[in-house]
Amino acid sequence: MTKKIEYLTPSQVIEKYPELEQKFGWTAKDIGLFLKNKLLQGHYNHSSRKSMIKEDSLKKLIRFANDQIENQKLIIAP
Repeated sequence: MTKKIEYLTPSQVIEKYPELEQKFGWTAKDIGLFLKNKLLQGHYNHSSRKSMIKEDSLKKLIRFANDQIENQKLIIAP
């Protein structure tokens, strides 16, 4: 069984995942820029004039961001 690819606009991303704005400070405009700069997968729909982002790639970017935050912790030996 094939998994259906879910696409979201940047505004829908923020609506569905408000934590992105609250914890990371990402806005819908940032999400669009991430797509434009190939940090996210998706496409630009010219007829509706909206960016369409693969939800799957968004989840991968969130995991990557969380890993980077985790790796920045400083542990000082006693």
